[in-house]
This record gives sequence, C-alpha cells and structure tokens, in this order.
Amino acid sequence: MTNKYLHHTLASGWPPLVCCLCVAVGVLLPWQLGTLAFFDIQRGIQWLSLGLVVGIAGFQCRLLIYRNLVDYVSTCLHLSRLVAVLLVGLVLWQVSFGGLAMLEMAYLVLLGSAIIVVAVSVKCYSLLGWTLLGGLLTLLILIYALLAIYHIFLVWGFANRHDFGPGFANVRFFADVAVGVMPLALLYVVARPRPSKVAATLCLAPLSVWWWLLWVSESRAALLGLFAGLLCALWLFGRAARWPVTLLSVSGALGLVGWWILNPIGGGGGDGVEGAFLRDITSSSGRLSLWVDALRYAVEHFPVGIGPMGFAADGNLRSAHAHNLFLNLMAEWGLPLAMLLLAVLIHGCRLIIRRSRARPVVDRPLYACLVMAFVGVMTNAQFAGSHIIPLSALVMVLAIGLVFGYSSTGESGPPECSGPVPIGATLLWACLVLMLAYMLHAGLELYWLSIDSTQTCFEEQGRIYLYPRFWAQGRLECMQMIAPEHWLFWHL
Repeated sequence: MTNKYLHHTLASGWPPLVCCLCVAVGVLLPWQLGTLAFFDIQRGIQWLSLGLVVGIAGFQCRLLIYRNLVDYVSTCLHLSRLVAVLLVGLVLWQVSFGGLAMLEMAYLVLLGSAIIVVAVSVKCYSLLGWTLLGGLLTLLILIYALLAIYHIFLVWGFANRHDFGPGFANVRFFADVAVGVMPLALLYVVARPRPSKVAATLCLAPLSVWWWLLWVSESRAALLGLFAGLLCALWLFGRAARWPVTLLSVSGALGLVGWWILNPIGGGGGDGVEGAFLRDITSSSGRLSLWVDALRYAVEHFPVGIGPMGFAADGNLRSAHAHNLFLNLMAEWGLPLAMLLLAVLIHGCRLIIRRSRARPVVDRPLYACLVMAFVGVMTNAQFAGSHIIPLSALVMVLAIGLVFGYSSTGESGPPECSGPVPIGATLLWACLVLMLAYMLHAGLELYWLSIDSTQTCFEEQGRIYLYPRFWAQGRLECMQMIAPEHWLFWHL
C-alpha cells in the first residue's frame, strides 16, 4: 500500500514537489554570484518551475482543470470570471506600454494557473506524500540555516541586517520566503498517524535559526504574518493545532533569545532596550507614501489604473511596486479588478473556515499547517511585493494551492482523469503555453534592456540601487532612455 501511495504521489502530485525543489535550488545556489545577479537567476528558476508545472503538469491535468473551471463552478463565479476578463480587456485597451502589459498579464495568469495545478495535483496525496513535502522543506531550512550561520560567522565583526538573509538581493526577500516555508515545513512533523517527537526535535533547531534571522533583520511583515498564522490556527483548531503551534512558538522564542544575546547589530547588549533595534521599528519605511500614491493613481485613473508595471514607470526613482498586493493591483489594474480580487479572497477565507470546522480531528494538525502558511503569506503580501519577487511568488503558489487543494487523507487517491478530453480543455492549456512562450521572449527582451540601462539609471539617481521589479534593474524610465522605440513600449 505504501508503494502504491508513493507511486500516486510521484506520478500525479509532483507539481508541489517541483515548486519546493525550485525554491530550494534558488535559495541554495552559491552566494558568491553576487546579490544583484542572484535576483535575476532566481527569476530564471521561477520560469523553470512555471514551465514544468503549467506546461507539463497542466497538460496532464487539463481535463481536471477544465472541469473545475467550467463544469463545477456556480453561476456567480462564472459571472465574476466574465467581469474579470472584461476589465482586463479594458485595461489592455487603455494601457500605454502594450508589450509590458502583456508580459505582466502573462506572468500573473501563469502564477494563477500554477496555483490551480498545485491544488488539483495535491488531491492525490496520502500522509506519505505530505510527509515528503514537509521533509523537503525541512531539509531546505536546515541546509540554509547551516550556510547562513557560516556566512554570518565570517562577517560578524562588520555585519549589517542584510547579512541575515544571505543569497537574496534584499533581506526582505528572504523574509517573504520564510513566512510560507516555515509553517509548511511542519508537515514533516504532523503528517503522520501521530505527530512525531523525533521529527519535532529535528525541526526545532533549524526553525529557531530562521526565526533568529527574522528577528535580527527586523523583518516586521514576515513576523506579523507568522504571528497571524499562529493566532488563526489557534482560533480555528484549538487543541488540535497544539503540535504545529507549539513547535513554531517555541522555535520563535528561541530565535528571540538568540536575537537578544547573539546579535552583532542590535539586540540586548549593554545599551538596553533603547539600543535593541537598528532602526525605528514604528516607521513605515516609505510604505505610506507608496500606498498614498497607489490610492491616488487608482482614483485619478479610474477604472483602469496607470497600467501594468506602471509603478515602475511613474517618474519617481524609488520602489518599483507599492509593497501591497491589493494597492499595487488597484494602482496598476484599476479599482474594480482589485475589489474583485478582494471578494475572491474573502470567499476563499470563508471556505477555509468552513472546511477547517468540518475536518476530522485526525486531519486538523495537517490542515492547520496549511492555514498558517496561507495566512502568513497573505498577511506579508500586504506589506511587501512578494507576488512579484521570484521565489516568494513560488511560495505563495504553494501555500495557496495546498490550502485549497487539500482533501482528507483518508480519501486520498490519484486524480481521476479518465474520459474524453474536451477540445476546450486542450485549447485552454495551449493558451497558457503561448503565454509562457511570450513571457520568456518578452522577459528576455526586458532583461537585456535592464542590463544596458544600468549605467544610465545609476547616473540619474546617483547610486547603484536598482529597485527590482521583473529583473534586478526594475525602473522602466531608465530603459526608455536607451531604447524609447523598443516594441515593449509600443501602444496596443
């Protein structure tokens, strides 16, 4: 029976495992490549993951995807989808940069498609499959913890907070990954007939190191996301969530102790509480001005916004996105689309609440991990551009797809894909493949523009900070200075 379940997991449920492996490769590549180049490499790894999940697994699951999108949805959802398509068409009709708008649309559609593929494929998982998934993420946390400790030991005397997210262009990008990976790693402990004390002991030390990295780097959004996930798990599951909640809480406390006594840039020390933080943790770090501008763009350019990637071309050499999922969508795609997404999120949260209360007691610890990851990444996304940054976007795909695709482990089995495949299912998959091909072509064109414009952007702003968006060099104004007639900047 075990071999049968393992075969089902590997043959039908491999997309979540591929996403995990791609995140691991992106995190664990040699850090000597340089932080700015590393962002672009991680984008390439994300492309590989989307190609495998949407291009290959999407073809295998196209019948199930089609049924879930067409046959098994309510009239209300059909109408919502139609409204979304009409709004997207209106935005594209009004947009200034047609090639970039299509690139951004293809990227977001492929992320959404990957979420659906993960949700469909994970329905085949047995406890063994969930344990394997959690084990891969636990191994990632362990290896990264060891490498991070070694790196920080080497730079201890002159470290800054960015050294506490090695391998990422910005320490915040590490935090965006951690907020989803840490709760999902707990699957290794609870995805068993009985939670394993041995597995919990093995997870405790590396989780504590990741908490320590978050505390020292003062990654407030990720910390808030983890705490929100813990509170939601306690509210929804109570004692049934005691294993994942306790393990994450104890490791968080140990990380906090490490922040206080093993901290080269702040912490306890001799200065007391006044010297505990490197910066004012009550500040908005510039987000308030970004959010005000996002709201202003949404109102002034109602109902279509300033256009996809518009924040990276608004004439202000600053962050190339609004650091808020809904405000970014509101500014660039218009207020109606943002409100539609918010309605979908609220509907999804209600669905999670109903499912959490209907779960058998034996399944609740596992589902609690998925809920913590989902709440964590969605909370963090309100203060970061985690859907834009490559690896954190993959983590969001995992967290969202897993929580909505989870079915009772007692009912696990391979997805049923028998029967004739409608032509609509194949055409839908073909459209996604065309979007994937366009993303690769247009993305590479944008990459060469970003490379060629680096010096121009440096001369304009006087410092070599590139404000990542799609690539490490994210500002479109600089790219227009060197190639104003490039086809990416043509009007539709």
